[in-house]
Amino acid sequence: MNEIENISKGYVYILEVKDIVLPVCKIGKTSRDPIDRCAEINKSSTGDFIWAVAHKIAVDDCSKLESLVHKKLEPLRQKKREFFNISPDDAYVALQSIVSLQTEVKEITIEEVYVPKTNIQRTRDVKSPRKSSIRNIDTEYAVILQSFNEIIGIKGRPYGQLNKPFFGMSDGNEGVQWNIVINTEPKEIRVGVNLEGMEYSNWPITNFILSELRKPALNDLKSNLENPEIIFIKFMRDAWQVQSRPHIIEEYINGKEISVSEMGTELWNSTLTEAKSCLNENKQYRGRGKQNVTFVNPPKNGEMNRIMWVTPHLHISTPIEKNENVINNLEAGIKRLRPVYDWVNQVTAS
Repeated sequence: MNEIENISKGYVYILEVKDIVLPVCKIGKTSRDPIDRCAEINKSSTGDFIWAVAHKIAVDDCSKLESLVHKKLEPLRQKKREFFNISPDDAYVALQSIVSLQTEVKEITIEEVYVPKTNIQRTRDVKSPRKSSIRNIDTEYAVILQSFNEIIGIKGRPYGQLNKPFFGMSDGNEGVQWNIVINTEPKEIRVGVNLEGMEYSNWPITNFILSELRKPALNDLKSNLENPEIIFIKFMRDAWQVQSRPHIIEEYINGKEISVSEMGTELWNSTLTEAKSCLNENKQYRGRGKQNVTFVNPPKNGEMNRIMWVTPHLHISTPIEKNENVINNLEAGIKRLRPVYDWVNQVTAS
């Protein structure tokens, strides 16, 4: 076995979201054991679910097969990511079909792939039947997330981690977004309209803030809402460390979340002014600002306070009652927020 041949050999793996059924998977390649690669992905992740190996296949050219699979499933691929909006099992069926219909890549035995020694417990053989490890409560949440995708008419992009207090889905739009957040501590479901402090197309968050400061339209929105008392608005301050956002004490701009019905003109103006201060004045507010922030969980042997890049983050949401009619409640919540979504889009474009 020569060195070049050895490097080509490896696995194409399919990862599933751990402990919950979602129509999302990650498809990649590795010359090592997929269990080891999956552990690295989970360790380095800054905002995705915890992953587990669902399937793997050993081949003589894992790079070539990965390319074939990605090309075949391109319509289902999330933008700029190796995530695909397809269940892991369906992705594996597609993978097997691709292997059988081409002649460039050959399946080999696992023993033929060079795998370094590891203390991590080895994964099951891909041809062995899988046992579900899904908790009942997670199955129910999965139905809610899938229903959100269907009601909005989107593919859905997951965020958060199941080992953290919250997780959910976003439509992944670069600008004004629909999203759903599931909090497990305390148990709460919210559907929301989201606008982050990102560049996207010419900093839409900047357009929103400057437009509302110049000519506020919030009162017009209130007149179009049926239940403004159960629609909550908050501006948050995101602190940035590379691509992650550490939890900071100054997270809430103006200190708290408030219902739309209670948001008066003076409070709205002061909230917008503070949000604007999180942007770079020297760039006409189309860039991150710098502020002194306080870590909720300071790094070991590190300072509690630090000057960091910050951006404002708008989120307007409504709670979804979790009972036997939760899907109907979800539909009602989305309908309740439709004027909010249209308003944020309109103001952002102005």
